[in-house]
Amino acid sequence: MKNPTLFEQARRVFPGWTDPHTGLTVLRLAPPGEPTWPRRFATPYHQQRPFLDGGRWVLLREYPPPDSGPKGYQSILIDLTTGRIERPFPPGAHAWDVDATTGLALINHSVEGWFTTSLFDITERRIRASLALEPNWQWASGTLLTDGRRAILSHYQGRFYDEPCRSHFHRMTADQDEAPIIFELDGIFANHLVACPADPDLFAYNAWPTPKRDVEGVTAVATPDGRLNRVIALAPQTPRPGNFYAVRDHYVWTPDGRRIVSYFSPEPIYPTVPFNHFLFDWWISALDWRTGEDLFARYPPGRWGGHIQVTPDSRYILAAGGPGYDWLYAIAIDEMKQGWNEHRLCRYPPTHSKGTNGDPFPYPFALPDGSGVLFNAGWPGPDHGLYLAEWPCTLTPAVRPAEAVAATP
Repeated sequence: MKNPTLFEQARRVFPGWTDPHTGLTVLRLAPPGEPTWPRRFATPYHQQRPFLDGGRWVLLREYPPPDSGPKGYQSILIDLTTGRIERPFPPGAHAWDVDATTGLALINHSVEGWFTTSLFDITERRIRASLALEPNWQWASGTLLTDGRRAILSHYQGRFYDEPCRSHFHRMTADQDEAPIIFELDGIFANHLVACPADPDLFAYNAWPTPKRDVEGVTAVATPDGRLNRVIALAPQTPRPGNFYAVRDHYVWTPDGRRIVSYFSPEPIYPTVPFNHFLFDWWISALDWRTGEDLFARYPPGRWGGHIQVTPDSRYILAAGGPGYDWLYAIAIDEMKQGWNEHRLCRYPPTHSKGTNGDPFPYPFALPDGSGVLFNAGWPGPDHGLYLAEWPCTLTPAVRPAEAVAATP
């Protein structure tokens, strides 16, 4: 008899329903016996690594009650198989990545009034290495490499994107006092660091030119020893972005390390006041970082809903719709050779957004065993919370471009 999946174990703990359109089960992750309020729990930013113990423990953001006074969130862990909540991190710390093998977390916290980044041992609840922010420098980003013992951090000087910036990268290693600078960049603001899931000596980051100018791309790949450090060059047939703001930016790796998934616009983007992400012509992209070859498709109306993730088998992009299109769905990467495709997983509670950077986004994450998808939905009302949708054995037939337009609510 096979062991139950993570989703099957979670279904025994959390309330849910069956989606009438797809027949799949959707759970709301409201732990039994715990008080609840809108947006108490949420998945972290889509570029973070949130899973421990094979996915049983999940790193989440916990927000205080609406009328409690404190703002912001704290990082916690939740056990999908019991609903138990753990708060292992130092008070006020924000966990960035966790590693399932070493049990280390990359955290930002305050130490004697200094902004500090540390490698924190979750089991032993102690700091294994730290780096305080130097005077006159600002935090940009960080990532825990997939060996689980080293982290790459980026700091910068200057005001992006309108004046020249300088960035430098530190390598921090567990149980080592030194965190050396591995390379520096002039005229670059470097953020959105993400470790390659398939190579512990490879990471990516966004290399924004400062002052800003139109470029074909900003996503770069690098190694901690500096032998590789370059912006991904697009192949001749790969579509180009319309301008600086339309480049491939908010990206994730496919777990096999072959592609970097993001979105872009072939039309120029000019920031609006107020800014609204939903106004632009977005295209989904799965870029081979070695060759610059791209698989791409245009989002039909209503489909772009923010950031994305990829299933553990590297076959599907997970996404959610924009305002008025309240569907969690999957895009088959290989099928993008024929254009847009969309495999619907479930409807979710109505979700509203103004399209600003500060809005909540669905931030979907596939469970490591491939049995479900975590995501946020239902804002800003009483259903605003964290959900877990069942991953089907067989996906629904793909919706193609003409059908997508016709089916838009």
